[in-house]
Amino acid sequence: MSVMVKGGDWVFGSTLVDNALTAIGLVGAQLPTRLFCPQVVTDTGAKLSKSLIRDGKAPLPDGSAPWMLDTRMWPGSWSEYAERLLDMADVLLADPRHFFRSYSAGELGRLMSHPTRSVTAP
Repeated sequence: MSVMVKGGDWVFGSTLVDNALTAIGLVGAQLPTRLFCPQVVTDTGAKLSKSLIRDGKAPLPDGSAPWMLDTRMWPGSWSEYAERLLDMADVLLADPRHFFRSYSAGELGRLMSHPTRSVTAP
């Protein structure tokens, strides 16, 4: 892989892997470029654990919605969901600082509930 996209919680583990790859002789250009996306956290700042919520070992945090764990539960159409994801991507990609912070599930829900752009069909 020439580029790997991972969640922000993988940043420290990836550093260990890259150090091990370097130790066996790989050089910078042979290592994959990594892009770390913002981490999703609960209202307390803890990493949102979808698996713990699904297993009933943790509650769905305030401000989040069931569709965040299962996109089939999105209350609108699939095209609206895709449009909202693109809207949110526009917001996050507009400024690199967004990739150096975490976002609460509630904030991501807020971003998804407010359309910010319009795309016209060809």
